[in-house]
Amino acid sequence: MTPRDQELQSWIDRIGQTLRRRRKELDLSLEDLSRLSGATVPSLSNIERGKRDVKLSTLVNLASALRIDLAELFTDDASETNTEAQNLPAGYDLEDD
Repeated sequence: MTPRDQELQSWIDRIGQTLRRRRKELDLSLEDLSRLSGATVPSLSNIERGKRDVKLSTLVNLASALRIDLAELFTDDASETNTEAQNLPAGYDLEDD
């Protein structure tokens, strides 16, 4: 795995952890979130576990269903400072396939 692939996987993992944490804060099951967001339960499970890349449109739907700002999916826990987002290489595009 290249350093860029490792960094991308780190972001995918972080987003999944944030989604899971927020879903649990709202006391929602995967089925509940599926109904609210339009994403399937297996997809949600894979996203939360960092096993699936996710489209921006899906993230928008999930953020809306979880009543959070989309930007919150790209930030670390409140106890940490997110310096990685500020240090992305020039031309780094999260939507690259």
